[in-house]
Amino acid sequence: MLLGLAKDELGADLDNWQPGQLTTVLYDLLPYSGSVRPGWIDELRAAFPQFVTILRQTGRLQLADLLEGEAEAALNDPGLGRTDPVDWCRYRRRQNASGGPVEGRAELPVERRAELPVEPLPGSPTPVALMPSRLAAAAAGSELLGDLHEFALEVYRTKKEQPEHRLWRIAVLAGWICPSPVSPQYGPSMHAWSPDDPELTPARPLVAWLETYRVVLTESPSLIDVLLTAFRDGTAAAAEGTEQLERLGAVTVVEGRLGLTAIGVRGLFTRGRWADPEYWLLDPGQWWANLRSEDLIAFMTAASKLCLVEQAWSVQRWFEQADPLEFAYQLVRLGSQVHGAVLNTVFGYLLRIGLEAAPAVEEWLVTEELSGLGWVWFDAIGAPMAGIPTEHAQYLATTEMVRSLDDLRALLDWYAEYPPEPPLPGTTIDELMFAVPLRIGTARVNTLVQRVLNAELAEEPGDRDELFGIIAAAREQLLE
Repeated sequence: MLLGLAKDELGADLDNWQPGQLTTVLYDLLPYSGSVRPGWIDELRAAFPQFVTILRQTGRLQLADLLEGEAEAALNDPGLGRTDPVDWCRYRRRQNASGGPVEGRAELPVERRAELPVEPLPGSPTPVALMPSRLAAAAAGSELLGDLHEFALEVYRTKKEQPEHRLWRIAVLAGWICPSPVSPQYGPSMHAWSPDDPELTPARPLVAWLETYRVVLTESPSLIDVLLTAFRDGTAAAAEGTEQLERLGAVTVVEGRLGLTAIGVRGLFTRGRWADPEYWLLDPGQWWANLRSEDLIAFMTAASKLCLVEQAWSVQRWFEQADPLEFAYQLVRLGSQVHGAVLNTVFGYLLRIGLEAAPAVEEWLVTEELSGLGWVWFDAIGAPMAGIPTEHAQYLATTEMVRSLDDLRALLDWYAEYPPEPPLPGTTIDELMFAVPLRIGTARVNTLVQRVLNAELAEEPGDRDELFGIIAAAREQLLE
């Protein structure tokens, strides 16, 4: 497999093997070949010595020495064998960047160290993100990323490194190009931006955008304070270096004042608790008919974690704008992709649509993993369906209910450690009841949740223990 990749991508063969080709295949080609499977590195480490033995037995002593020398460093590299190709390529890029010049290749630029902020400045608003497809569209429209894409194509096609080019440094550090002892290869950002087979590997322009943004800021760390100030105050005085941020699409500059775009905010806070996009406040915008699955997953996840902007109003707006049956089909088709509290939120929203959602929910009845929830849904709206779910379907439905209870407990623990700022309004907290199983969706539980999470209500002694006891008892009953 490795020799085939070397032949197809590098024009390599055993009669004309060049130093560095094995490393290039391992680090820069194999991760994106679709051939990686669990345990492949152990198979390779076992097979390679046998291959070298065959080379020696057939008289190819010089080639055997060359491959053995190169493989000794490559196969013992602790970074090799990671399942994520982005991690592989970043690891290799960091190693090369700190290792000085390598024969046959221009010296790589060394990335300057700068830490992105963990938290906004005091007095700043809570960071808000757009729906994933909106962010992806903003990333895809970046002028700078378009230039980096074209530059990476040129470098790859000509198979020549261009260290004097104005884009070379950022292209290497941001993973658009991965320098190689043989010839430059596409790095992780290039693969995320423009995969060879979009059907197998969907383009992920936001991944490439965020990595490029990170590098731009680590190259010009003085801009970080400017951006933090702009986020807190709405705008800040434009500073030297903001031109590249403007071409990236991270900021706008009007009459000497710099303002952060939505995607610019998303890229600024990627450390600490903000590293998990599920804990960002999400601005869902308006419901639209061609919602992508990642948009709906983001919406449902944010709703289940009370992380929608103006939650109750946003949810209500969607229900007012959406075609009930079309929205129901969108929700139903999401069922196999989400779990726990997120799936229970889908279930609750289908209940909220009511009988008009029935034709869509019938699709669950013919899907083993969701049929148990489908029967529960029809019972809950007062239109029970004939028949009963299989024992396995009932087990799967119970499992999801248990997971939703665990998610509720985890969310309560999270807000105890990180109290929301500003405090959650009562109408938002009411929405949490869509994320819990019907069996504990009582007025008493809603009252307890309000007193535990609502800063405007006084929490009475024993409230938290009572709520946790109800969750534990329901969990135990489900598992009996």
